[in-house]
Amino acid sequence: MRAPAKRATVAHAETPVEMQNLKVERQDGALYLSVNWRFDMPAALEDALLKGITLHFVTEADISQERWYVYSQRVAHAERHVRLFYQPLTRRWRVNTSPQALGASGLGVSLGQSYETAEDAINAVRRIVRWRIANASDVQIDTKPSISLSFKLDLKQLPRPLQIGAEGHSDWNIGLSRAQRLELTHD
Repeated sequence: MRAPAKRATVAHAETPVEMQNLKVERQDGALYLSVNWRFDMPAALEDALLKGITLHFVTEADISQERWYVYSQRVAHAERHVRLFYQPLTRRWRVNTSPQALGASGLGVSLGQSYETAEDAINAVRRIVRWRIANASDVQIDTKPSISLSFKLDLKQLPRPLQIGAEGHSDWNIGLSRAQRLELTHD
């Protein structure tokens, strides 16, 4: 009698995300954030996109101020939801951006853009330019404000069977959270 064959295990590498060129500027009574997320799209996600699966990415920004008598106070919160998908009939890539989740019930208020190539569409997901995150009057510079940023692939927006399968695979784990002192530039 032969010994049962051992199952091969596949190690999934985490998809690292880097934050580059973070810039927060005060202009016209508001704070605007610009940043580039640097990550490589895993082959599993590219394959899912080509099969018609829509990917949702979420960026959240929180601004907090120190208080002498208790924990820091959150003074501003902003969200940016991006939907990336491929349209096989037109062979075009589509990116929709909205301040709220883009659900099956509709797009709500969103900005849409079409792209010829996957690389151009993914670059649009990676890049944030002049995103309004707060009113300037809400943030007091003398209180040492800090900013917390998070970027992730929203697994809750995937079709239900993929949510279960994606949970254990790090190819579907794209995300970064970082907090630092808020340094403003003026234009």
